[in-house]
Amino acid sequence: MKRIMLLIAILFLVLIHVDTRAFTCKHIDLNLKENEVGIVFLRLKNSKSLLINDLEVSNLFILDYKNDDGIKNVLNIFDSHPDIFYLKRSLEKKIDNVYITKIDGMFRIRVNNYTLCIYDNSSGNLKTCDFVYLMNLNKTFSIDENINTIFYDDDIDKRLLLNVRESWIDNHIVSTDSFTILKLSEESYNVVVVPSTKI
Repeated sequence: MKRIMLLIAILFLVLIHVDTRAFTCKHIDLNLKENEVGIVFLRLKNSKSLLINDLEVSNLFILDYKNDDGIKNVLNIFDSHPDIFYLKRSLEKKIDNVYITKIDGMFRIRVNNYTLCIYDNSSGNLKTCDFVYLMNLNKTFSIDENINTIFYDDDIDKRLLLNVRESWIDNHIVSTDSFTILKLSEESYNVVVVPSTKI
């Protein structure tokens, strides 16, 4: 019996180390429940966007765009036909269940009693941010203890992220090789990372 348990444990450890990038997805169902919102960080070759879905509506907020045809393919993977908004042009808006403001040069997206702040080399106050997405960084990022999770692009200099990576705060890489999904309910949140197809 001990040998069988040892064999199962070894098999489990081997399966954990399988390179998940070898698996690709053709369709992703966010499996949203009532009063749940999914925020998908879409980082493609020439664009950065947030796809925000609930059971009724879908909106794509474009943060940075340089002629990227891959967005259409990604939206098909999520079976999504969103309304599209260019966030750089918006200063304060309410779109469906999403509230967008720009304070101290930093966009704040409020949904389901949570605030996601888009940090783009700004010096904005992070006290009201539950989540922070570091899009660009040209100096070491200082941690604020109120933050639940920090998301950051994989091309940011790792020396500038030393405080983030060594802190107790959850942190997740946003890359072109995967889809990082933040699921929010009124009481809790969850982060899921799904390998992507090469677009």
